[in-house]
Amino acid sequence: MIRDLEREQSCTAKHADVCIVGAGAAGIVLAVELARLGKSVLLLEGGGAEVEERSQEPYRSEVVGHTHRGVHGGRFRAHGGTTTRWGGQILELDEIDFERREWVSGSGWPFTKSELARHYARALELEGLGGAVRGDDEVWRVLGLKTPSYGELTPYFSRWCPEPNFAVLHRDALAGERIAVWLHANATALEITDDRVAAVRARTLGGSEARFTAEEFVFCLGTIESSRFFLQPREGGLPWNASGLLGKHFQDHIDSNAASVRVKNRQKFHERFDNVFLGRFKYHPKIKLSEQSQRDRGVLNAGATMYFVSSIDEQLNAVKDSAKKVLRGRIAEMRGAEIVGLIGNLPLLARQAWRYKTAHRVYNPESASVQLRVHCEQEPESASSITLCDERDSLGLLRTRLDWRISEAELRTISEFAQTAKRELAEVADVMVDPNLERGDPAFRVRCDDSNHHMGGMKMGISAASGVVDSDLRLYGTHNCYVCSGAVFPTSGFSNPTHTVLALAVRLAEHLSR
Repeated sequence: MIRDLEREQSCTAKHADVCIVGAGAAGIVLAVELARLGKSVLLLEGGGAEVEERSQEPYRSEVVGHTHRGVHGGRFRAHGGTTTRWGGQILELDEIDFERREWVSGSGWPFTKSELARHYARALELEGLGGAVRGDDEVWRVLGLKTPSYGELTPYFSRWCPEPNFAVLHRDALAGERIAVWLHANATALEITDDRVAAVRARTLGGSEARFTAEEFVFCLGTIESSRFFLQPREGGLPWNASGLLGKHFQDHIDSNAASVRVKNRQKFHERFDNVFLGRFKYHPKIKLSEQSQRDRGVLNAGATMYFVSSIDEQLNAVKDSAKKVLRGRIAEMRGAEIVGLIGNLPLLARQAWRYKTAHRVYNPESASVQLRVHCEQEPESASSITLCDERDSLGLLRTRLDWRISEAELRTISEFAQTAKRELAEVADVMVDPNLERGDPAFRVRCDDSNHHMGGMKMGISAASGVVDSDLRLYGTHNCYVCSGAVFPTSGFSNPTHTVLALAVRLAEHLSR
């Protein structure tokens, strides 16, 4: 059931087996799994049923260091969290991301990737991707093509959720009797007795307050907000920060146009890099550095996509958005202007439909320019950090100060990737590496973006001296409080983090159910 603290302050139904703070992807999946396993759940969300400008106010942060767009543009305080705005791209971390790499200081997780294998599989079902083709080679086979070979580069597919908004995807489960979703319930403080959390205090932007009690508490606030919440000063200090790592080593994926691409063999190029549609599911073909290449070159992990830009992108995006609504049965959401626009772009829709029907691919115009857009891992012991500034938000909490840095090792990885792509893709394209990147000009760093992939700050470690949470995601210094977000990642790889966060959520649900 869904309730609203702005309207039901006096309601007494505020106790459950597990209290989850944050109703984004991780919080929703964790709640659904716990309810399935027989637990009662309180799910607290600081925003409303939809994204509200007023609810975004606590996210306003001070940004120092390199420009970081995602601290404001990549976080949404609402039921469904960032899934109300993301594209829904799903990808596992690589095995090497979990390993201790001698050439990467601070690398390694407390467990190997095999620990998450069955949890990754369950996460696919909870993402609406249970019916998608699992193996990449199988996708190529269905298309009637051989898996491409690129030497030091490895081809791979990311998969996209058919319904990206998890509040919509899990609407029925969230309405069940075991789950109580509370909107406008912003967590502001913990009540702790003898190392056990007894309650979380929450309040609305209007000042109404409530206590929520449970046997276990899980914070699924997202990376930046998780660090901010647990950095708030407490009388007696912060028992979970014996390591001094809280807020340290923040990581995002560096996104950059590392090279321009001139297509030589148009048929082969589009066979290898146009998006694939099989049934209800979208598969995005990409390339990444092979594990052996990373070892030989002593670089970080990195992947890339072919980024198509054309003069008709606006029309293409409008057609895609309208088509998605039609395919998802949301025709009622389409406004008059959108319907008129769809009719006006019928020739373009016809070309896209023909490409989809005959080849199961997206339509990219021949006139489109192409960029090699690289996604690069950041160093696990990055100089980036999340701290607090002196200003308080409307809830009375100290605001975030984000210091994001891009290192020389990261820029070298991007350069090595671009040079490798230039060599390995020569059969189908001329890859022209950005001159500023080739000569190490600082002008290239200025053009690097973040990816809205926030990780680190509450590192998972094998002891209180080496991390902020343990391998079960339990917050050190407490017996019954957990953190489930990208904040716990020791290393970030280059993959979109949400799928791994959800695998961790499935694993945590099993742990709590025991």
